[in-house]
Amino acid sequence: MILVTGAGGSAAGGVVDGLVEARQQVRVLLRRDTGRSWPSGVQVVFGDLRDPVAVRSALDGVERVFLLIAEDGGAGFAEAARGLPLERVVLLSSKAVEEFGGLDNPLYRKHLLGEQVVGALGVSWTFLRPGGLASNALRWSGSIRAEGVVRALFPQLAAPLLDPADLAEVAVRALLDPGHEGRTYTLTGPEIITVREQVEVLREETGQEIRFEEIAEEQAPAVLGPSLPPGFIEVYVPVQKQYLKTTPAVLPTYSEITGKTGRTFREWARRHVDAFR
Repeated sequence: MILVTGAGGSAAGGVVDGLVEARQQVRVLLRRDTGRSWPSGVQVVFGDLRDPVAVRSALDGVERVFLLIAEDGGAGFAEAARGLPLERVVLLSSKAVEEFGGLDNPLYRKHLLGEQVVGALGVSWTFLRPGGLASNALRWSGSIRAEGVVRALFPQLAAPLLDPADLAEVAVRALLDPGHEGRTYTLTGPEIITVREQVEVLREETGQEIRFEEIAEEQAPAVLGPSLPPGFIEVYVPVQKQYLKTTPAVLPTYSEITGKTGRTFREWARRHVDAFR
């Protein structure tokens, strides 16, 4: 039995699909009902990852876990998992911990703590550190549908965006295949694309007129603040400005693990056009 946490998200949802395709027994732990219909045979349980009682119940009979870290940095999961006969934990962390990850940064604190907590459990582990995800563009879907506009900081900001489907594929391999124990995989997409170029791809793939409006830094709290967790906007803008000073790089990790070329942002957009219409 494999437990998948955070399965309401695109990456973890893809992990569920990949495990089902591989004929594994799967249980998903959700904080609330997402309305998604799950493949036949998938067990669905509800609970908060910060609640050790709920997590321990979800772990009953489980051998392997795909873990997203809650805001407590994994403390609740660790309390529940300690002493259980788990074989392997695959943790979804973040590439950003390598660059800006300090314990004083609330954007990445939970990922750093999560790696420390899982590493201390005494079970086999694999850490996945994706960079930016193509699915982050979904944050623009509301304004595109309502106004035909994308409002964002720094149109020149560039990143090798990773398709969540590729992340899920690596996670499934790390859960099922030997040779991934004790490994940390930093994952990127196959090409570097700017914010403005993402908007242009969405315009072309949806066939809609989409204009871009650059947000001034002083506008960020009002425009972006409501979509970010409380207190994050204060560090979000400085981190984005720091990224502007870095040179993004495409890493071969996905291809090395799967033998395939990663999906581009355009391929992701083509599969998700309905979200923007």
